[in-house]
Amino acid sequence: MKSLFKYSALVLLISTAGLSVAHAEPVNINVTGNVVASPCVVNNSKTSYDVDLGKTIQASDLETAGAATSPVAFDLTMASCPTGTNKVIVTFTGTADTDQPTMYKNTGTATPLAVELSSGQTILSNNGTLTKDVAADKTVTYNLSARAVTAKGSVMPGTIVSVIQANFTYN
Repeated sequence: MKSLFKYSALVLLISTAGLSVAHAEPVNINVTGNVVASPCVVNNSKTSYDVDLGKTIQASDLETAGAATSPVAFDLTMASCPTGTNKVIVTFTGTADTDQPTMYKNTGTATPLAVELSSGQTILSNNGTLTKDVAADKTVTYNLSARAVTAKGSVMPGTIVSVIQANFTYN
């Protein structure tokens, strides 16, 4: 029995002596990501905002070069801004008017007429921006106004239509 044990141990030793264990270099697994601020809720989640400059604008009021309609004030509001969001930047984009490049093209039938977007005394032309701090109640309000302006005068009656997009960046 002793010899069987010795023989088995010798066979086991010889059989494992020929085996070698191979080791590969370790591999690093890099896990990355980026956490961004959630967006604020814009205008009660509405995807468009209508500003009516008026239904009875008189062509005779736009007879001279530089004449304009009365500004129509409106607020672009944001609510429920997440914790950690301190500032909101809005960038306005649209098609610039050919005669008045700081204003937006009127695609309606009243010509020659452009649409001016402003905040206070600042005209917000294509790619114009405004930066506002988020208030303690997690809201932001942009006080804006729009009006129609003619560079040449002698405006022909018709419609006023212009699309201006507001894009938001959060900091």
